[in-house]
Amino acid sequence: MRCKNHDYMYYNEAWTDEKTGVSYRKGYYDENGTYYDADSIVFKKPDGSYEAHYVCDYCGTELEANWKEGFYPTCQNCGAEMNKTPVYIDEIVNIDTGAVSYSDSGEMAKNISNRLLKSMLLSFAMPIVIMVIMFATTAKMNRETDSFFERVIYTESAPVEEYEPVEETETNLEIYGTDIYLDEISPDIYRICDEEEDYEKHLTWDYGARSYYDYDSDCYLWYNTDVSPNLWQYWYDDIAGDNYYGWMECEGEDWYIEVSDTDWELYEGDTDGLWHIENSFD
Repeated sequence: MRCKNHDYMYYNEAWTDEKTGVSYRKGYYDENGTYYDADSIVFKKPDGSYEAHYVCDYCGTELEANWKEGFYPTCQNCGAEMNKTPVYIDEIVNIDTGAVSYSDSGEMAKNISNRLLKSMLLSFAMPIVIMVIMFATTAKMNRETDSFFERVIYTESAPVEEYEPVEETETNLEIYGTDIYLDEISPDIYRICDEEEDYEKHLTWDYGARSYYDYDSDCYLWYNTDVSPNLWQYWYDDIAGDNYYGWMECEGEDWYIEVSDTDWELYEGDTDGLWHIENSFD
C-alpha cells in the first residue's frame, strides 16, 4: 500500500523468513522495516473515508472496514460497535492487493539488481515487490535519518519469538508537547519561549500530519532527532506542493531542500517569507 508518508506491507499472520532468520509480526511494516500494530493505524482514502483494522473489545472478532467520521462498523459476530481512536494516520495513494509468498521474499532480495530496484522506485512500479525486497534487507541497514514525519513507537502487541525491537526514541510530542510558542529574535528567526512571554507565533500539533503547523506561512515542521545534530525541518506547501520530496532545513543563512531519500541540495529559489527556529549549532 503506497501512502503519502510511507509504503506499507501487511502480513495477516506472524512468520519467520527461513533464509534470513528475520521474524515478522502480524500487522503492517513500512519501507524502513518499522512495525505498526494493525489495530492502531488508520488509512485515509481519497474520498475522505478511512480504512482500518478493528478488533472487537467484547468477543475478539477481527474486521477490516471502511468508515467515515462519526460512523463506525458493527461487529458481525456480536453486534457491538467497533469504534477506535487511531494512533497513526496515513493517506492512501495506491493499493496493490496482490499476495506475495513469505518464503520468496529473501530470494527476491538477492536476485533483483540494484539497478532494477532504482528503476522500479522511480516509476512507482511493482510496489509489493519493492516492499518485500526492502523488508528483507532492512535488518542489515543502519538508518541515518527517517523520511518525512516522526517515526512510530512500537505498540504493545505480543512479539514473535526471536523478534528484537528497535530502540525507541522520544517523539516531538514528548519533547515539546502539543503547543509551541515562538519569539522572533531577528528577522524570520525564532526561539522557543513560554506561553507567558511575548510571543509572535503559536504552533499546534497536527495529528493527521504528525507535525506542527503554522497557519500564517502554511508550513509544517517537525524536530528530526534521527540526524546528528538534531534540527528542525520544514514543509512549505508553496514550494513543495504535491511533490514526494520537498522537506527543507536551514543552516546558518542557507536553506537546503530534499530531492531524494538521501540527497539534499542548496535551495536556489526565493527565500522571502521563509522562517525557521534557531539551531543550537548556528
